[in-house]
Amino acid sequence: MAEEATNGGAQPSGDVVFDPQEEAPKVEAEPKKPEVKEVEEIDSDIEFVSEMTFTVDMRDELKDEEMKPDDLDDHERLPKEHEAWPQLFPPANASAQLRHDTEKAAAVAMQAGDFTGAINVYTEAMRSGGSNPQMLCTRSALLLKMKRPCAAIRDCTAALKINNHMVKAYRLRGMAHRRLGHWKKSYRDLTEAQQLKFDPDTSEMHKLVAGKLGVTLTGPKGNQAEPKRSKARESRSPPVRMSVPDPIIPEIHFPPPVAAPEQPLEKGQAVILVGLQKAPQLNGRRGVIEREDPRPASKGRWEVEIRLDHGMLEVKSIKRENIQTLNKVDREACKAWAKAEKAHKETRETREQQEEIQKYRNVVEAKLSKLSLTEKAKNLLRTLGPEQSLSVLDRCEGPAVTNVSDFVITQAKLLLGQDSDSDGEPDAKKARSEV
Repeated sequence: MAEEATNGGAQPSGDVVFDPQEEAPKVEAEPKKPEVKEVEEIDSDIEFVSEMTFTVDMRDELKDEEMKPDDLDDHERLPKEHEAWPQLFPPANASAQLRHDTEKAAAVAMQAGDFTGAINVYTEAMRSGGSNPQMLCTRSALLLKMKRPCAAIRDCTAALKINNHMVKAYRLRGMAHRRLGHWKKSYRDLTEAQQLKFDPDTSEMHKLVAGKLGVTLTGPKGNQAEPKRSKARESRSPPVRMSVPDPIIPEIHFPPPVAAPEQPLEKGQAVILVGLQKAPQLNGRRGVIEREDPRPASKGRWEVEIRLDHGMLEVKSIKRENIQTLNKVDREACKAWAKAEKAHKETRETREQQEEIQKYRNVVEAKLSKLSLTEKAKNLLRTLGPEQSLSVLDRCEGPAVTNVSDFVITQAKLLLGQDSDSDGEPDAKKARSEV
């Protein structure tokens, strides 16, 4: 369990873990060899190159604290998530251009409601440019919005390992601990953040957390007197700061992205409807692209076959901005979509079968109303399947049938596997057999 927490809770045990603070073992000097990345060969035409990672110890940070009686009524409390944490990479000072491009791409994803895509944008940026405390904080804020407090805490802890004066990392980690009910850790981080740089928007949460611990905040800004710092901490020189501004947390604000062309849609593509104002009941509904609306007045719209309740389908013309495509990287979302589509298809097939049977029954009832049949003949017909009943009724309309009720009873019993001479035998035939 300890090993799992140390490696982020979801990193494979076979990953190469790099800790820049760990002292390398002393060995005899050897001639330097050219560095070669290790390649794992698998039975496919894809090669996976193993990468060095940056790790933080999360065992103490994620230890549960004792629950208080009123914690059961805390509606803002979140459970610990089970999703894999985003990967960490060795720290580096990312270029301003990389951060600018990353923010633009993330803003486009967020405008489409794709927070998972925005998280992936920051992960890929750090894969190429190295872990950066500002990017880690922004990704942490996105993770917390996705109700993933443990992953958010891990990213903040990693940011503080690079820069232990990162105000936003303390503030956001304190907020994430509050959502987990870790009142002591939340108070520790929020107090540190408020002492480094007071934020009026955080003061209410700070007071709430302090109240849970029975602490009364004092001072002109509602902060408790600053605790004495250890000499070891005072003697530490502050790390060199990155030459880029901190992200705005907890609310995420990106610069308005440059208008980017919409991604082209394809027939049969799986989508989800979002942001509909006049038909909000369709938001979150799954659909499949049929085609681009050909009508000149509907330029920019697409015909989408929408999945409704009870296996129903309906084609509607939807604006491109209200159509969200599935991110292929998000495998869990793709699996959930496919599972829901399978259940919808089964429901639709069951409903269509029932509707077909009801159509036959309606035709049978219509024919029965035009024929003079005994109740026994009618009941036997209704015992048969609708298609069999209709077949018997079609044959009894011929000129060779003199007694329609007898004919229907005989045919129905044959189809039901009963003896046609028993119980339903005509009286005239019974009399002849007795003689």
